Amino acid sequence: MAISGVTDYTNTYAADRANGSSSLNGDSQAYLNSLKEKYPDVNITVADFKNGKQEDAYMLGSRGYNNIAVSSSIVEKMAKDPAAAAKYEKVFAEMSGNSERIEKFARENNEEILSVGALIDKNGKVSYWMVGRSKDTMENPGTVYKEKVQKQIVENVRRRKRKKP
Repeated sequence: MAISGVTDYTNTYAADRANGSSSLNGDSQAYLNSLKEKYPDVNITVADFKNGKQEDAYMLGSRGYNNIAVSSSIVEKMAKDPAAAAKYEKVFAEMSGNSERIEKFARENNEEILSVGALIDKNGKVSYWMVGRSKDTMENPGTVYKEKVQKQIVENVRRRKRKKP
């Protein structure tokens, strides 16, 4: 099943992930390259999402526990401003080596985690996300309730029979 817009957008951010972003100037591109060297286990994508569908496509198309999509304007800001760089690099550091913590969470909650990451939008807002699925079997709440009520009725009938002389 395809999600509308996933294929087209996947190709766009796949190129960004592999090559940086062609919209970055030389200093910003150099800074991005240094981030990729400093955090080699983090999948860094430069992306300026136009809407929530594009963000969803990125999240659902990512794999692993260490994905970051960062706006090109934030990369440019980080390249120019050491305070901004320090602030946002904390997010990169959090994603680096994230596997052990996520796997522990998954075991404790009987979950299968497919991907984890962060988005840093053009306004500098950081959002964290996780894609996974529960290993628990899902039961129909109506059926579960019906079975519970039926057991209570049977138990009440047994009690009444015991009380009769």
